[in-house]
Amino acid sequence: MSTTTLITFAEFEALPDIEGKRELVDGEVIEMPPPENAHSRIAKRILFLLAARLGESRVWQDHTGYRIGKGWIEPDVSVSWPEQRFDGRYFVGSPMIAVEILSPGEEIDRKLTLYFADGAQEVWVVDRKRGAVTVYSRKDDQVIRDSVDHEFRSAAAGSVFSLAEIFG
Repeated sequence: MSTTTLITFAEFEALPDIEGKRELVDGEVIEMPPPENAHSRIAKRILFLLAARLGESRVWQDHTGYRIGKGWIEPDVSVSWPEQRFDGRYFVGSPMIAVEILSPGEEIDRKLTLYFADGAQEVWVVDRKRGAVTVYSRKDDQVIRDSVDHEFRSAAAGSVFSLAEIFG
């Protein structure tokens, strides 16, 4: 059994750049290889869909990170809050909408907990292998899970999205 070395955000920030994605979740560094083209294509579609409905100023692509709690998460696509906190270098706190396109072996439960503990309104989890989307949203003090069949209404974006739009 291997042990995981936990690090601080300051130590995380000092790590050398890598190709791919690196996040800090509960003090643990999570590294993922660069996304496959199919992953990037879906992220691009979602980015354009959200930008068309909300305007470009608050819609962000991969490698836009958020300092959440003591960690760092880079959603594949995100929508920042109108008054998103910013420390001069990074967004602070959860985005209003986070879109996570699952990568092989990716652990999403801890990230969902962090997003909602720090104020996210919605998290879309996209499973491109199954052609499925699950939307998690905050209603009062509960997180509601909605498996999408054909289309869904995003309260945060104030718009309806279909699986056909997302997956092409």
